[in-house]
Amino acid sequence: MVVLSEPKEPDFLTVNWSKGLDWYQSRFRRSDGILIDASVGYSMAPVAPGRDAEVAAPARAHAISPQAKLIYMVRDPADRCYSAYWHEVRAGREKRPLREAVRAGAYYVSASYYFFQLSSWLRYFSLDQILILRFSEFVASPQDVANRCIAFLGASPAPFAFEIGQPKNESFNYTSFGRGLQKLLGNDGIKSLTSWSSHIVPSTLKAQLKRALTTEIPTIAADDYAWLSDLFRDDAAAFERTTGIKPL
Repeated sequence: MVVLSEPKEPDFLTVNWSKGLDWYQSRFRRSDGILIDASVGYSMAPVAPGRDAEVAAPARAHAISPQAKLIYMVRDPADRCYSAYWHEVRAGREKRPLREAVRAGAYYVSASYYFFQLSSWLRYFSLDQILILRFSEFVASPQDVANRCIAFLGASPAPFAFEIGQPKNESFNYTSFGRGLQKLLGNDGIKSLTSWSSHIVPSTLKAQLKRALTTEIPTIAADDYAWLSDLFRDDAAAFERTTGIKPL
């Protein structure tokens, strides 16, 4: 049995470490299964390229469960950084131009240094304890990737097909009207509003409401993509040499 924590990102090894192991264990509804902690912050340690650093999360994970298995999903590092930038813009936490934010060392940039992040975990866990997945594989065949994860974790095969529904993390930005509502209601408030409206608003009006509140994020400019790719090039090459996997 696979048991996902509640919430799915408890961030115990990072921001909630001081709450203690009893608090962490209480995040799982039962303890007699394969326990899953999906905190993405565990692979977002602050990065200083070219410098070695001790990262707390891997050491803490090993102290708790040295036989743990880890799943690490990677995508094109430039695309991942660009997506994270717009996620922060949408949330109202990032107001700088892309390159200014990246040069200033915005925290979300660190997650695209895959080799740096992986290296800190390889101090405590062997490579065969880590399943590395490409985001492109997940997009192309989520069922196959889910089955690989199940097999890697040693769980029994699921006796059903996974239901692939509407993506929950579609990329978008707010329109000026949507931004005004966000400022008025806050991020949680606007999420509640859209959730409520999805059940109340007639289907014929939902598309109009979506267009009023949101707009697609701009496609990354070719020169920005090249600039970001060059920024992460050495780290991506080291990641490929270590794992045999090119993060694209």
